[in-house]
Amino acid sequence: MEIVYWKEVGKEVANLRVKKESVRYRIAPFVQWKVLIAEESAEVKMGEPVAIKIREVKIPENTILAPLSIMRHALGTTIDVIERGISKVEDEKTITHAVFLPVEDGTVEKGDIIGVLKVFFVKTGMIDRIFGFSASDIKIREEMVDANLVYRQNGELKREKIRTRFFGYFKSYVAEWEPIVSAENVDVRRGVLTRVKIKEIALQPNTVVTPLHIMRNVYGSVVEVAQEGKPSRVEEEKRISEAIFLPVRDGRLQKGDLLGVLNVYYTAIGNFEPKMVPKEEKFARLVYEASGRVVRDGMLLKPFAYRRKPVARWEPVVAEEDVAVERGKPLEVAVEPLRLEENTIVYPLYIMRHAMGTIIDLIESKPAKVEAPKTIRKVLFMPVFDGEIKKGQLVGVVNVYNVEVESYEVLSRWLNEWVEEMKRVLGGEG
Repeated sequence: MEIVYWKEVGKEVANLRVKKESVRYRIAPFVQWKVLIAEESAEVKMGEPVAIKIREVKIPENTILAPLSIMRHALGTTIDVIERGISKVEDEKTITHAVFLPVEDGTVEKGDIIGVLKVFFVKTGMIDRIFGFSASDIKIREEMVDANLVYRQNGELKREKIRTRFFGYFKSYVAEWEPIVSAENVDVRRGVLTRVKIKEIALQPNTVVTPLHIMRNVYGSVVEVAQEGKPSRVEEEKRISEAIFLPVRDGRLQKGDLLGVLNVYYTAIGNFEPKMVPKEEKFARLVYEASGRVVRDGMLLKPFAYRRKPVARWEPVVAEEDVAVERGKPLEVAVEPLRLEENTIVYPLYIMRHAMGTIIDLIESKPAKVEAPKTIRKVLFMPVFDGEIKKGQLVGVVNVYNVEVESYEVLSRWLNEWVEEMKRVLGGEG
């Protein structure tokens, strides 16, 4: 397969041919944060992605990246990052640009925080012979950050200068789902980013979230979620009231429609006492296409929780067609079949893997349960630059995680055991 990347962002691309292969890895239980701070001011327009130069971020070798979800800037969210040149997971990396997707018009100013990265430490190779991580495997770099926190309070844009410490957290592999359900009727147009009010999701302290990938609504994908006012810290309670929705067709979202799903993970940071509390069933309508028409099936969604295994793999996603792309015009791209076994969840790997843009989501004709096998033949691709994708080119990489689905009683016990272990590791300080 062919990799197309930027030698100089926006000016010169290069090509590299590599072998297509699946790679297994083991992931460490510690996550580090890296803050994305604009190094330049930029005028932004709603729905038009822009590569913003940032203060360079050094990422240690043997790591993979993901976003810290819940919108971090009032004007939009970072959907991907761009590195200098091209690197392997095993290499040290330098991040030079953030791909910022605005949800409204405005100005991102130099010094603004436009996103936060989660850095996961991994080991690749003969996984069966790798039993764990030693302290030398994880290179932690604490950061003191001076930057602008930008948010809306009562409709007014606030730009607050802050000085704060960014470190990281220990994470549990125990997680649960929260359905993202529309709280309003709203018309959507293909490619026009839309803010949708949702039934409020209350998140207890010491949790982080990320949208569950594989598109859950025929009209589009949840790119990000947002809360009102000043962004909360991970160790604080959070209330999610809005979804940032990217439509792939014209239509109408109705109150009660399922837009997507959040994965909610428990963490150890600060004074932590996470408790898994069984949720009640929630009503929502699954919206999908069947026989050429849009179908809405109402159902009660049972509470769902799982434990993610520490061994995973990443799979290359390769284009199966030639297609022209235009900045800010999302489109479906046919890809070589990606087969996922039962009891798996997927996340696109951060760091743009095609110079022209990034994968927003994976597409299935009708979303299957996590417990069922599935085959992905299309992805939702957001172009960041004008250009083309050619058959045989890498358009992205996805992380594939195996999960264990158990009752709340079993998972709650696992979580409690993990909390006690973390207290021992952290010397009882939390």
